[in-house]
Amino acid sequence: MTVCDGSMGMLFSQSWIVMAMAIWLLMIVLTVAVLTLVVRALRHMNREPSLTAITPAQGEFLNAGPVRAARRRMLAAVAAGVVVLVVGLAVNDAISPLYRIASVTPGLAASAVMLVLALPFPESSVGIGGGGVRVASLRSREPWAYARRYVLIQPVLAAVLLIAYLCFTMATASPDDSGLMRSISLTYGRDGELTGSAGPYPGSYYSVPLIAVTVLLLALTCCALWRIAHTPSVPDERYAHADRLWRVALTRFTVFLSVGSMLAYAVAVLLVAGSAVVRVGTNGGTWPASYADDVYPTLGWAQIVVGDVLAIAALAFLVMAVMSAVRLWMAPKRLETFGGRS
Repeated sequence: MTVCDGSMGMLFSQSWIVMAMAIWLLMIVLTVAVLTLVVRALRHMNREPSLTAITPAQGEFLNAGPVRAARRRMLAAVAAGVVVLVVGLAVNDAISPLYRIASVTPGLAASAVMLVLALPFPESSVGIGGGGVRVASLRSREPWAYARRYVLIQPVLAAVLLIAYLCFTMATASPDDSGLMRSISLTYGRDGELTGSAGPYPGSYYSVPLIAVTVLLLALTCCALWRIAHTPSVPDERYAHADRLWRVALTRFTVFLSVGSMLAYAVAVLLVAGSAVVRVGTNGGTWPASYADDVYPTLGWAQIVVGDVLAIAALAFLVMAVMSAVRLWMAPKRLETFGGRS
């Protein structure tokens, strides 16, 4: 930012104050919206039927093809995500000292999970093969049959908000000493001499790959939800309860993991950007916090505070994803206990 003397400097300063206030309000709205979604998702999970709320008659088919296939698919998806995460971090340590590869690795790991979930299920694993006449239920299924629409829209909302903020940081970034857009700078004076620069900052060096990974994750999430809903099932009504339950569990797991991953990225971006903005606004702590009309320090601390709040939301979504997986895997033990008392 270059500030000249007189009325131009005052006008420029006022414009930055207005921009800072607008961004502050946007982040408050973002935080409230995300926390509202978390609360509604938790209430929704408590109202929905779970894999533990079954009778012995229904549980007879719980370990049959559909649920067993869902468990195997979830296990394979998580394993793929772990492999991508480990390999990505190892490659980053070897060739990327600026952590560019590390920054996209968690998103690629989550995308790998979604990719495996989006693959077709073997027909024999869900009980529609078997070598004889192939039959399947003709009942129409869509993702919103297994989760509320406001739950399904959460990945889209999280992706849009994350991309919007990355575009903002990309627009406000400055080149570092190597010419890479990964810092933020403050200039003062008629000649625009540099008086402050701080990094790392999520400029285009980081933002462009992160936006690409976010779009990929969102696309694969949609594909996974479509696959879960449209996988054929046997027409035998004895499998109906188990069939719905594995679809509900995998739908929850998919949505919550996707949203949790995107919110975790938002937390990282907010904390890194906020820290850099505070440092550049105070010249690494050598200037008083009231410098530059409080714009830079205030904006920086606002991002840090919102990042801390969103960290709680991200953790909540990731915990809900784990809970969805645990419920799918723990159902047989609960069933045995229930059956033993009957």
